[in-house]
Amino acid sequence: MSNTGASGTETMLSAGGTTARFNGVRLQVVRGRTTWTLPVRALRSAEATPAGGLRIRISGPPGHAAGHGLGAAVELRAPNARSAQAFLAHLTDALAATEPVADGHTLVRVEQRQPPRRELGPRARVVVRIACVLPPYALLLFLLGLVSPLDAGTAAATLVAGGVLGLAGGITLWRVARRVHSLWLLRRRGVGVVGEVTGYVRIWDKGGHLWVFSRMSFTTVDGQRMRDVPSVVTVWGFADRAYAGPVDLVYDPEHPGRASRPLTVGFAFRTLLLAAVAALPTAGSVACVLPNLPF
Repeated sequence: MSNTGASGTETMLSAGGTTARFNGVRLQVVRGRTTWTLPVRALRSAEATPAGGLRIRISGPPGHAAGHGLGAAVELRAPNARSAQAFLAHLTDALAATEPVADGHTLVRVEQRQPPRRELGPRARVVVRIACVLPPYALLLFLLGLVSPLDAGTAAATLVAGGVLGLAGGITLWRVARRVHSLWLLRRRGVGVVGEVTGYVRIWDKGGHLWVFSRMSFTTVDGQRMRDVPSVVTVWGFADRAYAGPVDLVYDPEHPGRASRPLTVGFAFRTLLLAAVAALPTAGSVACVLPNLPF
């Protein structure tokens, strides 16, 4: 197969778990997560094999091949005869016009691609945290019911109600506390850069932009590119600044995935509102659980 672009024809062979590409200047061989790149002048010859594949010899002493792992020659399989012939003709033409170096093994470049990191998304992480908290939380309430001075029916009713109210208020207060903690860390060690708003996350349709969190892309001072990082702080006002355009932001150099727009009055109002709302079921939970304490 071949691909014709602005720089000429690039031929390709793919069979037996190996993919080879040649663009007239360099040969690239990919096996699994390893990529070898060989310039034409590192190659001595190319020939067809009796099995219908290709054998490409690297110039230089065979003993030098141990450094890159390809060996003294690259053996390539082909999906069919015409594909092998096209690849060989392209490679042979380039070899005829190029003088090989004395030791082509020193020109072989090897790259190892790291396996992809499998990380849970934000929602999945929340589910995992809740799943880790619920069993010990339920066990604690069950043990409290065993030592409760109230009768069994009253203890069960108050502890179930208190447990549900505690979850409703506690989860919200925990999320508020996480954002406040993130802002404290950003104020303490944050580095300011200019980024670009690339999207948004809206968690409620009411209240203008009080519930809109920008997604921001930026480059850290050490050159790391961060994409679609959600802001800790929401947008203030009713303009469309949440959706596009440049933005001043601060990120945590120890955890670049933590970043935020400047703190706004709207975010402070939203945080206080959520904390006040969450305090109501939390207070109800305390009122239900306290009578069950054995002291």
